[in-house]
Amino acid sequence: MNLLQLDDDTLVLIFGFLPVSSIIVLRQTCQRLASISKLRFIWRQACIDQVLSKGYPFPARQLANTLPVSDLERQVIRSLRLGAFWTSSVEDPSPRSLEFQASTGTGVSHVRFLSGRGGRYLVTVYKGIWSMISCWDIGDPFRSAKAHKVGDWCPKNTIFSGFVVNSDPESAAALAVAVQHGGGTQSIEVLSVTNQDGTSCFQPICSIATTFRPIALRGELIAFSDDGSETVVMNWRENTFALLKGAQRPIDERFQYNRCLQVVFAYKSILVVRARTVELFSDPELRPTDAAEHATYQPIGSHSFGWIDGVAVSSQSEPLLDTVEASPRPRHEPLSIVLRAESDDPWASDVHKLEQFVLAPNPAFESDPPATAPGMEKPKPATDSPGAPRADSMLEPPTPAPYIFPPTRAEHTSPTVRGFLRCRDIALGPAGTALWIQPRAARTAHLTGFDVHSSSTQVADGMNPDFDFLHPAAAPLGPDDALAQTQADVGSGGLAVGSAGSHAEALCAAVFAGPLQRRGFGSEPVGAETRTRTKTKTLCVQRKEGCNWTAFDYDEEGGRVALGSSDGSVTVLDLV
Repeated sequence: MNLLQLDDDTLVLIFGFLPVSSIIVLRQTCQRLASISKLRFIWRQACIDQVLSKGYPFPARQLANTLPVSDLERQVIRSLRLGAFWTSSVEDPSPRSLEFQASTGTGVSHVRFLSGRGGRYLVTVYKGIWSMISCWDIGDPFRSAKAHKVGDWCPKNTIFSGFVVNSDPESAAALAVAVQHGGGTQSIEVLSVTNQDGTSCFQPICSIATTFRPIALRGELIAFSDDGSETVVMNWRENTFALLKGAQRPIDERFQYNRCLQVVFAYKSILVVRARTVELFSDPELRPTDAAEHATYQPIGSHSFGWIDGVAVSSQSEPLLDTVEASPRPRHEPLSIVLRAESDDPWASDVHKLEQFVLAPNPAFESDPPATAPGMEKPKPATDSPGAPRADSMLEPPTPAPYIFPPTRAEHTSPTVRGFLRCRDIALGPAGTALWIQPRAARTAHLTGFDVHSSSTQVADGMNPDFDFLHPAAAPLGPDDALAQTQADVGSGGLAVGSAGSHAEALCAAVFAGPLQRRGFGSEPVGAETRTRTKTKTLCVQRKEGCNWTAFDYDEEGGRVALGSSDGSVTVLDLV
């Protein structure tokens, strides 16, 4: 029987079982099949069966019925290419790149994608005499991109000391900026980004008088923190707030001893990640700022990884399960933590690794606890907090916590090396894909190349290897030798730094535990150890002499990466 002899309903059912590549091929045969291949049902089913079920990065809002079918089709194809990119065995891919000059004479301090815009709009911050925020249109990722500036915000006599972008694309607030005014006052300015006649412009919509830095912005909720132990959660539209007070007090408030690195609005809770502690707080009750008293919350879960050099926390997405694999699922998703620990020991080895930990959902947690939840106490006095409103009451949060503490170590690690970095950020997506900047190899010319803690340390020919640099047998390990030894130690899944060798920074990527890892991609066993080492991809190498990357951002759903540099340039990578 000829395929065209079938009725339209049967053809639609057949298309629903075909891979996307076959749908595209059949579209080219005749007008009838072409029209069927453009039905919303076809691409919605392809998205569920071939993208979401495999855990590939995909913006869930693209399934909305208001989205044009052509846009849904393009996003499904792009997500399939992203899935192929991350599951491919190619260690050093060559993504497409776009470079433009964002500033002159000074480096880019922040670079962020605006949420929900398909990776098309990018915001950069740089500090000259005064600070400036610029918005750039870097083009549709499906077509050839060319960047052009569409708006600036540069108040006179101001310096920006903090910056965060809203994770909710539907919110009127696009970003929040900590501003130091010329008169000595400080505030957080909440800005909207509007598009008028094709030109984006920034408009202040709220001002918060505080010395704290903005850390997270989700919809109408903003979290700003100090460098010690206090975090304020505020609804900027309703002017209500609560104070989260960490258990560890700062040793000296003049130093950034326990600087806040990330705040995550998790399920029925808030996770505050600092340089020395990770603390979970229950979902706070926000009260008006002019009220006689407000609630101060203490952590319901706490853990310390030591000194965190870089960290990223993300809700871990779960792929759709087949009917065969269906099993009871927790009410909420786990939180994935990828971190790079720092050492206080100057003699420590240059070789270390990125590790992953998981905060699993607590099955004992009740999503709707009763009003008289256990652990809730009557209001009691609380101490004043610098930079935050006066606290007149303290409430103990309900127990148990939504997540189980302490975090459990995952089965995946990725090797890296120590070295100088101006950007220590780590990016982590819900699918488990992570990016970080690999530093130049640490220069050991004036330090011993041996492990001083090892009992097997040897001194060649009775000479001091730290000072007799002219004797080849006694010469300490140089940067290239140290990196070569590191690569030999970590094997084929080790550090790939491109042809520029150890003298250049490299943007590296790997797939950690998540929906992609659960399908068996991106990992390899390490001898007899129970953990597995992720395969590292090198996406880009910094080839400019004397230039460092100063900021970067990653849009997992859109498959785009932006890198800000010390020379004021910005490089955008398209992974597919």
